[in-house]
Amino acid sequence: QSFGYYDVHEDRKHLVERRRKQVFTQADACVSELGTSLGVSFLDCVLEKLEALERDYDNNGGEESCARDGEVDGDCAVMEDPFPVPSYTRSPLTIKHDFNDPADHPGMLMDFIRNYTCARDVDGGSPVLDKREWVYDEAEVGAALLEKICQENMKSEGSAQWNKARGFLPAGNDVGKAAEMDVESAKVHCDKLPMCEGFTFQMTADGNNKPMIFFKSRASRSGVVASDEWKTYIRFKGSGYCESNSAQQQEQISTEPPRTYTIEILREEPLVAVIPNFASQEDCDMLIEAGGTDEVMGRAHESGGGPSSYRRSYSTNIDVDYESPTDPITRFANRMFAFVRDITGYSLYGPGQEPINAVLYKDAGDEYRPHCDGPCNGQRNQYGARVATSILYCQTSDGGGQTSFTRSGMMIMPRPRDLLLFSYKHHNDTWDNGFTEHSGCPITGGRKWIATQWYREGVNYDVPWNMAENV
Repeated sequence: QSFGYYDVHEDRKHLVERRRKQVFTQADACVSELGTSLGVSFLDCVLEKLEALERDYDNNGGEESCARDGEVDGDCAVMEDPFPVPSYTRSPLTIKHDFNDPADHPGMLMDFIRNYTCARDVDGGSPVLDKREWVYDEAEVGAALLEKICQENMKSEGSAQWNKARGFLPAGNDVGKAAEMDVESAKVHCDKLPMCEGFTFQMTADGNNKPMIFFKSRASRSGVVASDEWKTYIRFKGSGYCESNSAQQQEQISTEPPRTYTIEILREEPLVAVIPNFASQEDCDMLIEAGGTDEVMGRAHESGGGPSSYRRSYSTNIDVDYESPTDPITRFANRMFAFVRDITGYSLYGPGQEPINAVLYKDAGDEYRPHCDGPCNGQRNQYGARVATSILYCQTSDGGGQTSFTRSGMMIMPRPRDLLLFSYKHHNDTWDNGFTEHSGCPITGGRKWIATQWYREGVNYDVPWNMAENV
């Protein structure tokens, strides 16, 4: 087992290893009694056994007892200095951090329990409490989304042919030469350029109405990087299919028959659910190709630079163009949003959301340490913040790689093409207070490739996720 964060100082490694053995010994005893390392009963068992050792140590006089008896080794030495159990509360497990403890025993304890449960593949995943059916009618959903796109475009800033967005299109995909001109001239010029889908420019401080215009062969509102100093114009791809009953409109509506999926409910609130085989192998191949090669996917880094020890993985973003309804990635993303909408009741639509985050774990020990995707402080929900997460498992590792909910004792065993969903907004419009803290367990071999989608209420192309008021 790794030391986690507790191997920073050489003089502390011996202490950390001794503490790890103390926790793992009691965890082994709990598994012998319960038959599993899953569930709150296991968490309670480990804490209670560690507390019992503390009481025995205190009742026997601790180190003074060893001194009286003249013992240096043996049972008395084993009893010395038990793991100091910090203050904690249950449901979810919340351990109070002690900022006066340089060894950080509270963090150490949570780290060891998480490492122990991650290492026990034999326990499998948490049990399914209920099963439900969900029917996805792509034709019906697609027609409704098409109407929504067209209505929002008529209300958006721009025109019937052009959408305007605050922000810029990233470097690359340039077509033609950049030139200084006004916006109307740029629209005409883009019309004449082969493959031109839009243009982007930085607004000038002096009010010059002829800024330097950059023309792009790839442009979508989902690909705009928010900035108040830039503007982007994107050709509206739906100008033809927004005409009622037009041939272009009929081409955008799927003729696929409805499909029925089984939903496995692992927890009702905050919701944890899995849809087995949500994706086809073709869906996964498509997403993996869109995510790029191993060389394209960058190693996760700390905000200050340097590889992250908290998130040891490789990742890239997959932008979704929700104004291209027939695009295979858009169709897949729309299916995810329809499922999350239906099961949570949240108002969630693709435009303005964060891109799909493709994540690869390929080196032994790659992991994502415990974290919350959104607020998990029990406070009132703020519109625009994340409210749910889905994880699509396209490739699963040869060992490890589970998704563990560290403070509630739950574990998800990844299966290829399954979609995991968990929500962190309660029906009373408050945030979860820690039940959805989760981690990606270290892989021990092979590769794990996942596609993560975060969901926010109240965002759209005009107010995207990175410009929402309360993110």
